[in-house]
Amino acid sequence: MSVTLIHRLSSLSRADLATAGGKGANLGELMRLGLSVPPGFVVSARAYAEQAREWGLAERISAHLAVNRWEAAASEVAALFEKGEMLPTIESAVRDAHRELGASRVAVRSSATAEDLADASFAGQHETFLDVAGEDDLLLALRRCWASLWSPRALRYRAARHIDHLEVNIAVVVQRMVPADFAGVLFTVDPVVQRADRMLLELAPGLGEAVVSGHTTGDVYRLRREPLAGPTGSGGEDVAEDVAIEDRDRREASRPAPSDAMVLALARLGLRLENHFGCPQDVEFAFEGSTIHLLQSRPITTLYEAEIEPLPPSPKLNRMQQRMVAANDDDRFPVAPKPLDQWGFRMVIPALIHTMRFLGAEVDATEERAMLDQVWREMLVMPQPHPTLRLLGLPGKVAASLRHDWMAWWEAEAFKRIQEACARVDIRALDDAALLGRADRIVQVTTEVLSKRFEGIVSQLAAVALRIPVTVAVGRKRAGTVMGDLVSGLHTRTSDVNLALFQLARRAASAGPDVSRPIREGRPEDLRASVVGRAYLAEVEAFLDEHGHRETTGFYLSAPTWRQDPTPMWALLRGLLDTTEPPSEEASLKRYRAALEEVTHKLRFVPGLPGSFERTLEQLRKAIIYRERSHFDLARSFSAMQAVVADIARRLHERGQLPTPDDIFYLTEAEVRAWLRGSAPPLDEVKRLVRRRRATYGVVNGRWQKRAFQNAASASGNELRGTGASSGVVRGMARIVRSEHEFERLKAGEILVCRYTNPSWTPLFNLAAGVVTDVGGAASHAAIVAREYGVPAVLGAAGATTRIVDGQEILVDGTEGRVTLLGPAATGEVDHG
Repeated sequence: MSVTLIHRLSSLSRADLATAGGKGANLGELMRLGLSVPPGFVVSARAYAEQAREWGLAERISAHLAVNRWEAAASEVAALFEKGEMLPTIESAVRDAHRELGASRVAVRSSATAEDLADASFAGQHETFLDVAGEDDLLLALRRCWASLWSPRALRYRAARHIDHLEVNIAVVVQRMVPADFAGVLFTVDPVVQRADRMLLELAPGLGEAVVSGHTTGDVYRLRREPLAGPTGSGGEDVAEDVAIEDRDRREASRPAPSDAMVLALARLGLRLENHFGCPQDVEFAFEGSTIHLLQSRPITTLYEAEIEPLPPSPKLNRMQQRMVAANDDDRFPVAPKPLDQWGFRMVIPALIHTMRFLGAEVDATEERAMLDQVWREMLVMPQPHPTLRLLGLPGKVAASLRHDWMAWWEAEAFKRIQEACARVDIRALDDAALLGRADRIVQVTTEVLSKRFEGIVSQLAAVALRIPVTVAVGRKRAGTVMGDLVSGLHTRTSDVNLALFQLARRAASAGPDVSRPIREGRPEDLRASVVGRAYLAEVEAFLDEHGHRETTGFYLSAPTWRQDPTPMWALLRGLLDTTEPPSEEASLKRYRAALEEVTHKLRFVPGLPGSFERTLEQLRKAIIYRERSHFDLARSFSAMQAVVADIARRLHERGQLPTPDDIFYLTEAEVRAWLRGSAPPLDEVKRLVRRRRATYGVVNGRWQKRAFQNAASASGNELRGTGASSGVVRGMARIVRSEHEFERLKAGEILVCRYTNPSWTPLFNLAAGVVTDVGGAASHAAIVAREYGVPAVLGAAGATTRIVDGQEILVDGTEGRVTLLGPAATGEVDHG
């Protein structure tokens, strides 16, 4: 082997960070301890540096880096590393090392020289390729690992931590693939509850990459660390503790599990590693028979010197509240809010409490104040309403709301007020007081408009009354499906956005390769290189002017809109390039007419009932359209508030009062106001505060996710049950899409499987043959749009994204609310480490 380009793992130690990167150096150190590490070699950081210099990398991307053009830099690097000719000395050395290793299949893992440090793990930032067979595929994986040093997410990660991009090199670890029986990750200190006397272990059968990357939910073990009477030794490492299994959370009772003896042996190994490296460790491992292979050991970077902040006790929900949270929050708010998101909630919470009182319930003023002042919330639960005699007037209020023309009020008064409060201004030209004044005006107007808007949405309670004659007409078993059909075929603002996006994609497809190729290849910045491309970018700007306030992850100030982060929009355009048929509502209109005819025909035995039913239904349909239209327009308020927050973050950062602009979301509204008025603490104190809040958010969001998936563990067999949100049956290949940044994974005719959807996801319905979600209900945006497009949909199928494998054949029955798992998954997907 070359002494400078290639290094055996067994020759390395943690002193070789600059040569082998964090991963390679740590693996070499583990080998030196006599631990079982799959044999392999490292393509050194020097090899990468020589190749990058040969290709003139720094000269090509320096201009992009200077102005934070991450996407442009990534695209430049990807093309260079894919097509550039590799230095013969490097290629020859890699081929020789591979032959010497003698492994038929290898794992190829990136190992950057700045990763696996005590304050930055870089976990998941760079590529990993498993089961690589043959020298040519190894060289391709090597190029892609090198290129991953320059992915947009890696660039942003380094920028946020003030790491010089051009000072970082990357090595690549090549190891024999372990035919693992079980694999996963061990934390020697529980990073969720921040307890040093506990360990946390997650594992699953097979390879561990799916657990590490979050693509598979493994079995979770919690282990108790217990002090020994005296130190014991193992290989020269004194460890004065032992471990015991405290509890375990088996995701699937029928799934294989390792013996307790293997789990305890791994945990004791973790104690030894922590003692050797001098800090808590995040350990990736694989069990092969009775052997424990170590694949990684790095510091846990989510533990800080400060404790997490005190958290309120988990709210105890009755059954009705549990159903409301599952139906209304799990799909609209898939992650926990951050502290500054409470500023946005101040627009919504008073309006919701006003609505409770309007309906006839009373809310305790103390509970209301606590709701408004709460920083950390485990779920979006409103104060417990107390019924009063005014509830007897509810039917009359619903009837009056149905008769009122809410859309006319919205267009003539409410929307104009929102437009006025959110009108474009030069935010940078405002002084601090004027900037806060703009925010206060937006909050005031939106709260007042929302309070009146919710009085109009009360009319949708008429659906409860209409369910009775529908049940009489078609029977209890079919009532839910028929009710869904009766409110299908509705043209909403979401429909308009989806159609506009489709038309934008068609114009790209017809404009020629100068437009379609950059979109298809995920390099929209290349559109600036041609006249026709720049003209198309102007069309995109016009689209964003009209629709760019579309929210992504709920109404959170911390969740970027399409205007702030257009990546999901470009991914949608990429998927729609080859779609020639526009979204069609004709199928859903036919279902609506057929359902209406069936119900009214069977109700004809009661004089006047069919006509009354049809009139009430038409009013309900108008109410749903009004709800969707007003929701779309209200997103402008949150978008305008986000612009205010972004400029506050810029000001505080430039004044040296905030480490990075993104840290703003871990402050409270009161802190933001005080700091703008000159009361910011010293920067070191701010850094400690932000670290503590980030750690606390990790705990809160972990609880949020656990609650959202609490029913997933009960799913078993080959069938999942949920809510039939859009009728019809379809059979096809499942495509798992986990976030807005994976939209391009869905191809026409596949079945979209995701944790949730919100309005920004619905353009995918023009590609999808069916939709399955973990959470959500028949009244959600996803259900409405699925019915509009005639796409069979099952929402709230708990465990769908963990039970269904990407590429697996499934049967979706949107009428019965059933998903059947059929054939095995297709292979060939690349795992990301």
